[in-house]
Order: sequence, then structure tokens, then C-alpha cells
Amino acid sequence: MRTLYHWLGKQVHAWYGTVLFSFLVFIEGFFVMPVSALLAFFSLENRDKAFKYAFIALLASAGGALMGYLIGMGLWKAGGKAFLAYVIHAGKFDELVHKLTEYQGWTTFVLALSPMPFSMLTISAGFMGLPLIPFLFFSLAARGLRFFTISGCIYMWGEQFHFYINEYFYWLVGTGIIGYILWKFVQ
Repeated sequence: MRTLYHWLGKQVHAWYGTVLFSFLVFIEGFFVMPVSALLAFFSLENRDKAFKYAFIALLASAGGALMGYLIGMGLWKAGGKAFLAYVIHAGKFDELVHKLTEYQGWTTFVLALSPMPFSMLTISAGFMGLPLIPFLFFSLAARGLRFFTISGCIYMWGEQFHFYINEYFYWLVGTGIIGYILWKFVQ
């Protein structure tokens, strides 16, 4: 892992560093990639460009989300319905798609903000044929919140924040999600 960090440290300052960063964020839409850690790393290496990296991550994430969605649609067309017949009853799948469509905004926002791999959300949304525009809107709202929060905190607090994000970020997100769910049940 130290070798990877050392290698990435050199790439940040290379002329193609930003292109490499945007490519790695883009492929997270359909492949597992630790984007928050990459963003934190690039922002720490060049704190003056932290918000630029957040913006680039947001744009690349939009492209990756669209690509993952299209892959999911392609999987559905390539035999998704036949595959599902072995896994779940067609009526249950239709019910699940209906519920996800009904609560698409919050579901997409929470999942895009959570530590779950983003590629699972993008490919699943395309596979289920969820409406594209709301999917992209809520995905990018959550991703923007996540990326700009990370970059903003690193810009302000630098190395101190890096320690806390590595230790506690997913616990904070998980606690927030659980707190929101509990709050909704109490109402």
C-alpha cells in the first residue's frame, strides 16, 4: 500500500496528474474505486487545488454514473429478465422497482453518500430502468456534498482532517443515515 501511495504522490505533481485523477473517479461509476481516499490524497498533496479536485471529481463522477447506468441497461437487455427468473419472482422484482422509483430521490441520495461502492448504485439503477434524470440529479447532489466537504475540510485543516477522515468518515455517514431513518420512524 505504501508503494501505491508513493506512486500516487508522484502522479499528483505530474503534468497528467489531473487527467489520471479524473479517469480514476470516472471508472468508479462502474468499477470499485476508493474515490474519497483519492480525493483526500490529491487534495492533501496540493491543498490550493482542493476545490478544483472536488469539481473535477464531480464532473468525472457524472460521466461514470452515466456509464454505469448504461452498463446496467445493457445487462438488462442482454438477458437480465431471464437471469432474474432464477433469482427472484418477477412480481417481487417489479414491486422492488416500483418502490425504488417512488422513493428514488432519498434512496439515490443516501446510497450515493454512503460508503457502498457507487458502481453498485449506478449499474443497479440502469438494470432496473430507474428514471435517468432524477438518478443523475440526486447522485450528483450527494456526490457533490461528499466531495466538497472532504476537499473543504482538507483545505481548512489539512493533515489533521486526513487522520479523522480515515478513522471516522464512514462511521459518521452511517450514524447520520441511521439517525435519519430513526427520525423518520419517530415522526
